[in-house]
Amino acid sequence: MKTVEFHNCECSAKRAFADRRAAEKALGRAQAKRDRQASRTDVHMPMSRENRVYQCEYDMWHLTKQSRRSYEEIAARLAA
Repeated sequence: MKTVEFHNCECSAKRAFADRRAAEKALGRAQAKRDRQASRTDVHMPMSRENRVYQCEYDMWHLTKQSRRSYEEIAARLAA
């Protein structure tokens, strides 16, 4: 299986991608993998899956399960 090259980021122990394109490619692969796993199981509970990419303060890109809406709501509360 082909993988997208990733690095360790200084902001955390998360996988980090050098550019947005690589992160979005990894996001697509992660979503496809989760969808395949969900279709193979008989459990009808939703599987958590990565929703979007974001750039950290170290100019690296990460995957996250947090929705854009949820992120913006939290950011607005912290800014107030």
